[in-house]
Parts: sequence; structure tokens; C-alpha cells
Amino acid sequence: MSRLEDVSLPYRDQNLARNGYDNNDEYNGSHSNALSNGDEQGKGEVNGSVGGATDIKTREKELVKNKFTANKQYNASTA
Repeated sequence: MSRLEDVSLPYRDQNLARNGYDNNDEYNGSHSNALSNGDEQGKGEVNGSVGGATDIKTREKELVKNKFTANKQYNASTA
């Protein structure tokens, strides 16, 4: 083992102990904190919803002012 490994491995173990994700709760694309499920953490898409709770509320508030809807879409003829 190199001198760098001698120094870095204990430091790595010390930092991993502070990590909120362990092998049983591994953080990945399907983790609840990665998905937009109504909380502030998740940003990834779930059933067409993207962003945290504040992102979603702000987008809904701004869409009220938008003159384009699902029935009146923005495209080349309406641009």
C-alpha cells in the first residue's frame, strides 16, 4: 500500500460515516430524494412532474399568466 493510500483510506472511512446513504439506502436515480414526489429534495421526473415542491408551485403560478395551453399550443404558426 502506498503512503497516499495509508493516509487517505482512514480519511475516506471517516467521511463515509457522515454520509446519509449507506449500502442499504444507496442514492441513485430511483431514490426518493432524487425524484419529484412533492418534497423539496427530488428534482427528477415522476409522472410528468419535475422539480421540488417550490419549483412545482412556482411553475403552476406562472402558467396562469401563460396564453398558451394544451388546447392552444405554442408552435411556428402561433409564434
